[in-house]
Amino acid sequence: MRPLGAIAALARLRPLAVIAACAALLLATACERPVARGELAERIATLERPHLVLILVDTLRADWTEPYGDTRGTSPELARWAERGVTFERVRAQSSWTKISMASMFTSLWPSRHAITEAQDALAQDAVTLSELLKEAGYRTYGVQCNGWLDQSFGFHQGFDRYRFPRGAGAKMPATQIWPHADRIFQEASDLIDDHDPAEPMFLYMHFMDVHEYAAPPEFKNYGDGDVGAYLAAIRWDDDALTRVREKLDERGLLDNSVIVFASDHGEAFGENGKVGHARNSLNSTLATPLLVRFPFAIEPVRVKNQVRNIDIAPTLLELAGVPVPDEFDGSSLLPLITGAEPEADRVNFAGLGTPLYVDASVQISVSDGQWTYARNVPPDPSDAEFLFDLSVDPGENVNLIDLEPKAAQRMREMLDAKLAEGAAESVRESDVRIDPTIAERLRAMGYLQ
Repeated sequence: MRPLGAIAALARLRPLAVIAACAALLLATACERPVARGELAERIATLERPHLVLILVDTLRADWTEPYGDTRGTSPELARWAERGVTFERVRAQSSWTKISMASMFTSLWPSRHAITEAQDALAQDAVTLSELLKEAGYRTYGVQCNGWLDQSFGFHQGFDRYRFPRGAGAKMPATQIWPHADRIFQEASDLIDDHDPAEPMFLYMHFMDVHEYAAPPEFKNYGDGDVGAYLAAIRWDDDALTRVREKLDERGLLDNSVIVFASDHGEAFGENGKVGHARNSLNSTLATPLLVRFPFAIEPVRVKNQVRNIDIAPTLLELAGVPVPDEFDGSSLLPLITGAEPEADRVNFAGLGTPLYVDASVQISVSDGQWTYARNVPPDPSDAEFLFDLSVDPGENVNLIDLEPKAAQRMREMLDAKLAEGAAESVRESDVRIDPTIAERLRAMGYLQ
């Protein structure tokens, strides 16, 4: 009904009914208006134990998606989320290897603190994870993922009521693909959503591997030949899956009380710093990831320019759920940045890689304060090379200034050394775990295990 028609209809009602109907009409109109940033804190406070959906697209670099300026049409659904939600413009992961990065995301600990760096390392049973904290707070917790490094062998299942690792590549994909793909992940998640009691708060974690494998069905292969075209097609396929996830939540009546967070574990290099792929260094092309937040209500689009980190995701979700953030967490909630309550200042990020998974990988650690990035190779890496980049003029981290900016280099070096001196947290890492043979075979097929 058009607004003028609605007002005319109200005129035919009795006075008290008119008052009540006017109030309802005004409320409905207000609900349709995007929430201004200055009103966000108050509006977020009205959320009571919202459903929390964390969606990860593995190996996704931010700058090849539409919210971050890409114009090739890879991610229209993400663009829609950005237009009515929050986009963090500068986000850094804690590693360019999934196991280290996701251990940091789930525990909100720096790599040096959880100390998971080797192929046979795992999250110990005593590790405190996001899913465990939400489960203890009364959330039903579901995970659907298909990355071998996150298999139950490595402890990433703890805290989930259901943690599914689908088998098979999916009907649209050739048998040569190693991991299950978007349609399988969506179907498994869809089944969990269907089984969920809407009266209970839900935490749903989904992890897609299509971009990692440069995999997509023929209908999405519209971006040219070669690795770049295949990578972009995979982004488009996973973006299509995002649309289906949103529609499924809406169909089940969950979307209007769901906060969706979209992220990635690490990026991908296409020649930057002389590298191709990931898990080869701890620099920008493989650490810069997307991060978007879609609230149950539309907001005037917010773009946060501060540097933030993936370890800030768990504290953010806990705050949204009304769950206290453990003191031992290294990350901090992003809500004060979203609402504008926190002054604009970059958050320091630490990242690292352990024993090389590839022959051309560097065992490297790094720190970034938002203006400078300092990195160095460490044993068992045979090189003791150091790197310094000025992000204000070189955001791609291409020009090494280590010999030209000694004061900045020393300051960043000391910052990294101070963090390393804190040592590892207790009871977070388990070593020498037995890897599931099926998973190990697939990891070898990808070149990870020798």
